[in-house]
Amino acid sequence: MHHKYASFIRFLNFVYDIFIINIILLFIFIKHNPSANIVSLFINKNLFFNWLNINLTWIVAAFFGNVYSLRNLIYFKEGFKNSSKGLIYFILFIVFVNFLSLSDILFSKKYFIVFIIVYTFFYWAARFVFYFVKKRFNLELYSGKKVLIIGRLDTVDEIKRIFVDKKELGFVYSAYINDDTYYSNNEAFFKRLFSEIKEQNIEEIFFAGTIIKDEELYKLIQLLDKNTIRIRIVPDFFKFHTKLKNLSFLGDLPLLSLRDEPLESLFNRMLKRAFDVAFSSIVIILILSWVYPLLAILIKLESKGPVFFKQLRSGRNNQEFWCYKFRSMKINNNADILQATKGDCRITRIGSFIRKTSIDELPQFLNVFIGNMSVVGPRPHMLKHTEHYASIVDKYMIRHFVKPGITGWAQVHGYRGEISNIEEIKKRIEYDIWYIENWSLVLDIQIIPLTIYNIFKGEENAR
Repeated sequence: MHHKYASFIRFLNFVYDIFIINIILLFIFIKHNPSANIVSLFINKNLFFNWLNINLTWIVAAFFGNVYSLRNLIYFKEGFKNSSKGLIYFILFIVFVNFLSLSDILFSKKYFIVFIIVYTFFYWAARFVFYFVKKRFNLELYSGKKVLIIGRLDTVDEIKRIFVDKKELGFVYSAYINDDTYYSNNEAFFKRLFSEIKEQNIEEIFFAGTIIKDEELYKLIQLLDKNTIRIRIVPDFFKFHTKLKNLSFLGDLPLLSLRDEPLESLFNRMLKRAFDVAFSSIVIILILSWVYPLLAILIKLESKGPVFFKQLRSGRNNQEFWCYKFRSMKINNNADILQATKGDCRITRIGSFIRKTSIDELPQFLNVFIGNMSVVGPRPHMLKHTEHYASIVDKYMIRHFVKPGITGWAQVHGYRGEISNIEEIKKRIEYDIWYIENWSLVLDIQIIPLTIYNIFKGEENAR
């Protein structure tokens, strides 16, 4: 059971955010319209609609950002992440949905920056004060139900770990009974069971991979029901995956997903696509438009061949697509077979420079704009490498559940360039799968500046 104050604190948090938004809006309204009064805010339909629109925009942004999740009260990192997501969504929603249509009756566009800066200050101030007080006084905002586990011993440690890692679930491990004694010594089993229930004040019992047969398990559950003990059955799925699963229903048919995939959501895919189009458009217009003619001259002067190098690579759902780069090698017959290595004689002088600075990847923003790549995602591999790695690395093909990216979670952790051993590709796959399971727009926005930082810092594997 969650702490009785947890829900109140979350509600108070929401009221505070709405209060601050409206106080700032009221201040800007009065500043912008010194002769007006508050009554005019409600009389003027256009003014009232815009005011209400901003409040609703925050509610929507907070919902999609999980700003008021219980996890935020328990974990600082989770709270910081979700609070950041909510604030970014709020700003983006206003800019792309509301702000372009706002009338100057409410506040001029120059006051928009003031609104965001002031609100951001008070928004974070309240949260940092909360986390400081929570840590200073060691406040715990949850209290868990006491759980007794019946079943296999090898399942207990996993369940205990989940209880500790996910405190917001509201469970506390209290006792364990090995169900071997159910058949060998039935009397001893029941004596121990009800003794633990009484002494430990057990509220729920988890049957985890139990050997008790279904018919007898049903009778045992009926007995426990009469003693007001709630029952949960833990299926034996740990051998397939170690994460919590997502259970959904197709009509009356239960379906179990082996992993979280935020980009399975249509809204998330649309959000990511909107960001990709906006970001790639900016890069194409502001950077690629003048870099292309300059590099075209330098590439042509050094070696014969096209300015662009195109290669078939593996995309989303393993669909092939043409991936574009600035050509950094002399024309050769091994381009689709051999990856570039340190000191590769095929690389030209200008090619060496653009590879080290990742300028050769700029044409891939055309791929992003077209839609067969994303700004952030697992790096696409040539077809021969996809076939090879899929045969030797477990879960390799999972990385193709999403669009490939110009940069990715593996790349900002140093895994880019030449793959020299099997451990390197395994590590890349781990990072790629983590990205797929933990995607958010905030994560994409975090990866981009990290990529730029690594480019300027210089990476040993870039070649």
